[in-house]
Amino acid sequence: MAKPGPVAGSEGARKIAEAHRGSHEHDQQGGFAANPDLAREAGRKGGETVKSRYGNTFYQSIGKKGGETVKRERGTEFYAEIGRKGGEMRGQRAAATRATSTDTGTPVAPRKRGRPAKNPK
Repeated sequence: MAKPGPVAGSEGARKIAEAHRGSHEHDQQGGFAANPDLAREAGRKGGETVKSRYGNTFYQSIGKKGGETVKRERGTEFYAEIGRKGGEMRGQRAAATRATSTDTGTPVAPRKRGRPAKNPK
């Protein structure tokens, strides 16, 4: 059975959408896209509500489920790749910071390489 109303993308659907546009207060204010603070506040309140209802363990369990799903779908190589990319970005940021510090004449600490010694002297 077909859904009632005009077919999506048809002239009738466009007329209905145009008539509806701006009819609610949130439409007139521009919604979340026009006001990021509104989106941030809504997200904060929603998070607080979920935390009060289900506790911290809820967030831990959904994070674990998500991580397991990603591991199953993309494999362990995915984690190696994003770790490598993160390391590259960290190195690029550090190099940019060193270059900026060198330009101003501020002394720069030598760059540490490798693991720290187990028994420092």
